[in-house]
Amino acid sequence: MDEVVLVEPSLEYKDDVMSFLEEVRVADEGMHWQYAGMSRLEKSNTYEEWLQEKEDEEKGINLPDGYVPSSTYLCVRVADNKVIGICNIRHELTEFLLNYGGHIGQSIRPSQRGKGYGTIQLLKALEKCSQMNINHVLLTCVEDNIISAKTIKKCMGEYENTTEKKGTRYKRYWIDVEKLKNMTK
Repeated sequence: MDEVVLVEPSLEYKDDVMSFLEEVRVADEGMHWQYAGMSRLEKSNTYEEWLQEKEDEEKGINLPDGYVPSSTYLCVRVADNKVIGICNIRHELTEFLLNYGGHIGQSIRPSQRGKGYGTIQLLKALEKCSQMNINHVLLTCVEDNIISAKTIKKCMGEYENTTEKKGTRYKRYWIDVEKLKNMTK
């Protein structure tokens, strides 16, 4: 497996991130989770606007109603400096996030799926959670997103229950980051 790192979004990755977004638009059209983990990239007018929004979110300023401070990272393959994933770590949970969204949202570039990058990105995001003192991490996925559920389970996600909102069912899993670190030593 190629080495990957999590980096903060920057202008350096603008073209790559925008091509990532286009791949998701085409490959995941109509899926409940189409833009999950992309930190509202699809809603921004420009990449630069999105970057400013991510900087503000990390500082907890100019947050939309119901949002919490969060950190967004690009998962970059070291060998070719290609963005293969995007993940977002929410620093705290609201009632909505506790029931449906969780601490981490993530997306893998469609052309790079099925290669194990989702698991690696999640493990790296969990390391970031540990650095932020978020040691009991909630992850959720839409019930019919089997691949996300498998990824969460590979990272020691323990199923708690399934919730429902407007006809969509969400599976909820908890990961004990300290326990995971001890198991992977």
